[in-house]
Amino acid sequence: MELKDRLITYGFDTVDIFLIDDEKNQETVSNVKLHKVTNLEYKLYLDPESIEYHLDHEDPYFKAVQQEPDQKPIGVKGYILEW
Repeated sequence: MELKDRLITYGFDTVDIFLIDDEKNQETVSNVKLHKVTNLEYKLYLDPESIEYHLDHEDPYFKAVQQEPDQKPIGVKGYILEW
């Protein structure tokens, strides 16, 4: 199941995703309307095979490997912020 589908299954609709990488760099992907996104992994540059889901926690998050174009792969933790 894709990240988008899992988030929808857990009741999320529109979210912000707060990403922190292994080097402590931070980025927020704002106003993600899950029903309009076709491939959330691609939008976030995530390796779909590397995603670990922790969506049943009080502060839901996922861990994955992110590889942006022309950069080396790096681990990220993505917190799901609902508004």
